[in-house]
Amino acid sequence: MSKKTLPSSVRSKPERVSTRRAFEDILLQLEQSLTSNDLAAGDRLPPERELAATFNVSRASVREALRVLEALGLVRVRRGADNGAVFLERPNNALEPLFRFHLALEHASVENLIEFRTVIETWTVQAAAELRQPGPLADAEAAFAGMEKGGREPQTFLPLDLEFHLAIARAAANPFAELVLEGSRMAIERTMFEALGRAPRWTSVRRRLVREHGAILETVRAGEGMKAADLMRRHIGGFYDDFLPSRQVRPRSTRG
Repeated sequence: MSKKTLPSSVRSKPERVSTRRAFEDILLQLEQSLTSNDLAAGDRLPPERELAATFNVSRASVREALRVLEALGLVRVRRGADNGAVFLERPNNALEPLFRFHLALEHASVENLIEFRTVIETWTVQAAAELRQPGPLADAEAAFAGMEKGGREPQTFLPLDLEFHLAIARAAANPFAELVLEGSRMAIERTMFEALGRAPRWTSVRRRLVREHGAILETVRAGEGMKAADLMRRHIGGFYDDFLPSRQVRPRSTRG
């Protein structure tokens, strides 16, 4: 891990656009430095005092920018003699609270979430079947084995269910697909618990879910992408149709 001297494009102290706040300027310039490879994951930024002088802003503005980066899961901030922020090699997923709050504030609906899942996961499962990557598929198989042998209650079954879907997303080899699906995990889990609260008998529901996951996994192993996508579409839609019957699906546009 190296402490970076900020590039000249940052140290030139460009005049800020008046519509942006000081900490937003700092974030923008750091983003530009990452894009241009002047900064990279693992690099440690200079201490607050040096950053404040570099950007010609107050230390409070620097702290605000660092707090935003920390909240986004992009940096680890050290205080004390060895202070500074380190860009993480494996950042945390900051989308998870956003999904939950959007649902809680009703900026997005359960119907939006279901539609989102269907679009993303029919694509990821088709890609997973085409690529058949051993590592992620082994994770999916392990999650499925856990559902078959354990998961006797919804509280233990659903985490395995969601891990299965995340493993399929990883098998699609697109980091953005995994990122957004992992970020929506808690929101998905909440709606599934709500749906299962309406289910008449958990035992029969569990058998059905195990059967459907097994069929999806079998088609992925066989490389049957189109069939896997169709099974995933019916798996997601059927679950919510049966156990959240009052939901109103948003009409699709008929425009060409």
